[in-house]
Amino acid sequence: MFICALLGVGAMTFSNDANKYVLTPIERMIANVEKIRNNPLAAMSIGDQETHKREMHMKSHLARRSDKHSEQDIQAVRQSVQNQTWINKKRKAIIHWFKNFRERRKESGSGQPEPMETVVLEKTIIKIGSLLALGFGEAGAKIIAQNMRGGDNAVLNAIVPGRHVQAVFGICNVRHFTDATEVLQEQVMIFVNRVAGIVHSTINEFFGSPNHNVGDAFLLAWRLSGLRPEKQTKLADMSVLALAKLVAQINKSPLLAEYRSHPKLAKRLPNYRVRLGLSLHSGWAIEGAIGSEFKIDASYLSPNINTATRLEQATKYYGVQVVIANTVHNLLSDRVAAECRQIDCVTITDEEGLFTIYTLDLDDLAMEVSRFFGVLSAKEKGKYRLEIRRKKAERWSDDYIMGGLFERDPDIAKLREKYTIEFFGRFRMGYLNFEAGEWEVARRILEETRHLLITEDGPSAAHIRFIDLHRGKAPPDWPGHHPLPTPK
Repeated sequence: MFICALLGVGAMTFSNDANKYVLTPIERMIANVEKIRNNPLAAMSIGDQETHKREMHMKSHLARRSDKHSEQDIQAVRQSVQNQTWINKKRKAIIHWFKNFRERRKESGSGQPEPMETVVLEKTIIKIGSLLALGFGEAGAKIIAQNMRGGDNAVLNAIVPGRHVQAVFGICNVRHFTDATEVLQEQVMIFVNRVAGIVHSTINEFFGSPNHNVGDAFLLAWRLSGLRPEKQTKLADMSVLALAKLVAQINKSPLLAEYRSHPKLAKRLPNYRVRLGLSLHSGWAIEGAIGSEFKIDASYLSPNINTATRLEQATKYYGVQVVIANTVHNLLSDRVAAECRQIDCVTITDEEGLFTIYTLDLDDLAMEVSRFFGVLSAKEKGKYRLEIRRKKAERWSDDYIMGGLFERDPDIAKLREKYTIEFFGRFRMGYLNFEAGEWEVARRILEETRHLLITEDGPSAAHIRFIDLHRGKAPPDWPGHHPLPTPK
């Protein structure tokens, strides 16, 4: 019986150690690999969750140690009162000093053992998955997942057929980028990455997917395929609000505010500040990989992306920061659609037909630079990403009204503060006369709205230029629309 008990205890001890140090980590790794295999983007959340768990474990460990030390201090005080001899007090002081010395060595890391191979392997798998998700993005995640589900074949086949998707496409263009490149030279990479950091984080917060960057332009996408009409409306609302929030973040950034006082930029471009041109258009696209076995990029191919690019270029002609096509405006909720101002009706190509274009009026000069300045640590970045996931889960719920952000978000409210109901009403009257061919009346009203605000209204000035180009009279066959002008 003694031998049986001894063997049983030994077997349980060995089994416990094997489960704790070998089997449990391997099972956890297999579970993480399965998650990454099905959805490579999950690697980012797995890494943040591991960091959060480790941080919470350290906090609880430090709390237990502090409680233990406080109890030990109380007991030491009681013993010192009871034993008044000099020898006992010195002996306890020496023992306490040695204990503190050992604990300080452990906290400094000098006495910590090397991490186990299973832990290193698990962290390596999570980092590799995070790098894949970071390098390929949301569009490329489907390519990675398709290859990982390829069975026993270990050969990577990145050249896979594309997918037909419906999406809202956005173009984000940095104004005066050529001048900034010539002035900043090698520092222009830092400039672009600072802009990209704000663009990517803001778009991701509103369920968008930043895609490729070509110099001064970013392609943004909100995928609509496979979603209910209610969710498609919510994503369309998010795309509009994301652009408003992006303008606020660009103008609040203390890192980008440094370029306002850059001596060479100020000499070349007086009153320079980082500004963006933004557009939104909805339509179909082919989502897939472009490249060869040496290098591939995940991207979208569609004439609708070219249309979105043309609409972004029109922001310069109309003197606005945001241009929204009717393809997106038709998807918006009534609350968000009411905040958009119709500014024109144009044709881009003969095949695409008419486009009614809108703008979201934003006063970027009203934003003040944020006082926060600094780079987030790895721990703070993890907390930030967890907070973003909480916000995204809250906004994706069915009972969350996206249009309420126009009042709840202080940045968006500040951007919209100077635009009054009187201004919108008078511009609407002037535009309807312009559309109807009553250009003399339209010009008189638009001249008022042009200077009704503190700064010049771009759409009013654009229509006045168009009327003056035709000598103030509408052509006899005026159809109420015109080709989209190409900005100089």
